[in-house]
Amino acid sequence: MAATLKFIHASDLHLDRPMSGLTEIPTHLYEVLANAPYEAAKKVFDLAVSERVDFVLLAGDLYNSELGNARAAAFLLSQFERLADKDINVYWCGGETDHPDRWPAAIELPDNVVTFSSRIVEEVNHEREGEPVARIMGCGYDAKSRRTAGDFSAPSSELFTIALAHGDFDIQSLKAENVKYWALGGNHKASKHDRTSSTVVYSGTPQGRSPKESGAHGFKLGRIDAAGKLRLQTVESDRVRWLPQKVAISEGVEVHTLKKELTERAAKIVADTTDQIVLARWTLATEGMFNPAIRKREWSEQILEWLRDEFGRGDKGLWSVSLDVAAPKQLPSDWYEEDTILGEFMRAIGRYQSDDSLRLNLHEYTPTNVEGTLTSGMSQVSQARREEILRRAAMVGIDYLAAHKHYGGDVDEVQGTETVEATI
Repeated sequence: MAATLKFIHASDLHLDRPMSGLTEIPTHLYEVLANAPYEAAKKVFDLAVSERVDFVLLAGDLYNSELGNARAAAFLLSQFERLADKDINVYWCGGETDHPDRWPAAIELPDNVVTFSSRIVEEVNHEREGEPVARIMGCGYDAKSRRTAGDFSAPSSELFTIALAHGDFDIQSLKAENVKYWALGGNHKASKHDRTSSTVVYSGTPQGRSPKESGAHGFKLGRIDAAGKLRLQTVESDRVRWLPQKVAISEGVEVHTLKKELTERAAKIVADTTDQIVLARWTLATEGMFNPAIRKREWSEQILEWLRDEFGRGDKGLWSVSLDVAAPKQLPSDWYEEDTILGEFMRAIGRYQSDDSLRLNLHEYTPTNVEGTLTSGMSQVSQARREEILRRAAMVGIDYLAAHKHYGGDVDEVQGTETVEATI
């Protein structure tokens, strides 16, 4: 009969990597944003203590050892020592940025921290009261050598065997003999793949850093029963959360109607994320007849400022990063018939919209000194992406070629006499 076990699997803490994707940072969020990676990481160690786990698996990229960040090193040392006081072991394999052998020589790691070489797969047994209860096979990231599943093959044993590694692995190839759990790092998005005899898991980063890392982030808490069956729980830990928001509106929307809908959406976000500051990028997806008034930059800016005043002035809640009006799916048909530069431009767009065989070749518009690998994908876009590109291109042309004709009037002209200032 196998021993019961409890462990935490975390990776990609990136303690010294700041938030990105913000063109402006409100002063009341400076401290929150700066401390978010540390607060998220601390939840990993807090849970290890409160759950009295057997060990913590750290699958790389905890911090950048090349930068010599004193705060990051001091934080990790203090957390390792907390776990040592509770007899909780740490098994740490290095990633692309953190190599345990580059840990400051003047600062000795506690005895409960076990690190792994990046050159070979090393094997250690985790013991409880002098008896082995689990096997950990670990190896740090090595840019010169791509690890294969065969490197982690283990002899048959009653011990629950874990492979601890960092890198971009082909999930389908991870079929090492007798390995029950793959504790992987190197992918900021968490994923879990159940195989016939094993479970492959990227724990993800505890804290998303940019709009590309939207949604909840956290780490894994694993429990193994006496029959060797694994139960895995996702624990959310992010302090700041990116959540893109897409709201469908009609082109003829009245401002008070839009305000009501945004209020309902924002209130729900705040209620659902009581432990996070949410960074939202709003996109208004429009339907119906084209309305130039709602596409004025001043109109969007005033709506955005209202959202910030209503929901974003505290250290909890919702901060609206941006608000954009999406390019409409349909534009006035008479624009395609005009005997003007705008008409010529719209007819050219129309040809691409109606004929999928016309390729979007953007190479001729890129600098000649840009490497081909960076631009090779420009002509390979999905149908949905193609349609979006063409709609955006049409709007750029309209902005330049029809600014006075179609965007005339005052900023306040939205749906007759109702004004932005009067309703916000």
